[in-house]
Amino acid sequence: MRGRSIVTRERLDRTVIDIEFLLIAVIQGLALTTLAINSEAVIGDPQWLYWPYMVAGFVLIINFWALAVTHSISFISWPFDIVHTVLYLLLAFVEVAAFGQITHPAKWFIFMLAFFLVSACLYGWDLQMIRARRPEFENTPARMALYAHIHDRQTSELRLLLPAALAFQGLIVIVLLVSPSTILDGNRHIFVVVAQIVFGLVYLGDTIRNFSVRAQLITECIEDGSLDG
Repeated sequence: MRGRSIVTRERLDRTVIDIEFLLIAVIQGLALTTLAINSEAVIGDPQWLYWPYMVAGFVLIINFWALAVTHSISFISWPFDIVHTVLYLLLAFVEVAAFGQITHPAKWFIFMLAFFLVSACLYGWDLQMIRARRPEFENTPARMALYAHIHDRQTSELRLLLPAALAFQGLIVIVLLVSPSTILDGNRHIFVVVAQIVFGLVYLGDTIRNFSVRAQLITECIEDGSLDG
């Protein structure tokens, strides 16, 4: 019949993933634009002191984008999860707000702490989403191998990576509140932001390696037909 629309699980899954990818593109595009606009003044002056903050911001965007894409192709499906989306938008808001502070080190570090606090909430919620979707992966050994990789990675990052990042960022903010001169005087804040860059690059390398393994597991699922339909 003309104009008739048949709603299927496959169609709903694709719609949810399309929405997720649209959010990723729009939000990270906005974040990149914000960073570029705020970096223009730093490059134009030039204020060499704040160049590391531009690099740290760019590394953060790449990591955020890579993680969002990896999560989208791994476990995002119907039903659409409002809390996941709200947390994602909140995280993006903090990210963009931080990029407006690249010439204000103290505010930058405070926003970075807020960024990782929201990240911890998002990771925790996504882990619940992953566990709730376990029955969808139990139909073949290939699917279970994929699920195990998704679950183990999410769990290890929530238990190890995020607590370490929160401890590091929290210590910086505490020092800034108690004795700001310890970090800000003598431009010692540069050492801290360089540490953020190094950590971000190391994590990016690990994320790329993880995505390579994840992509192979997804390919195996496709080859055995467990992702068809």
